[in-house]
Amino acid sequence: MASVTAWAPCILISGIGFLLLALTYGALIASKRSGKYISGAPCFGGLLIALGFLLSPCKWLALLGLLDYGFWELGLSFWKHRGK
Repeated sequence: MASVTAWAPCILISGIGFLLLALTYGALIASKRSGKYISGAPCFGGLLIALGFLLSPCKWLALLGLLDYGFWELGLSFWKHRGK
């Protein structure tokens, strides 16, 4: 079993990442409701989540960083504009 000191950086960094992820999704929902563009911080939350869990004993949890829609938007954008 891993000690608390092994999980401390993970909890701190991933916690900030989850906060940014929640704010990004909140901005996305507010944009859709108001009809105005409200910018979040796409990809930053996911990157911090992935980094935090890469520092933990359970490295596979870094895949939670893919919850950030910014990664999917970036990939789809590259896919749409690949031949132009």
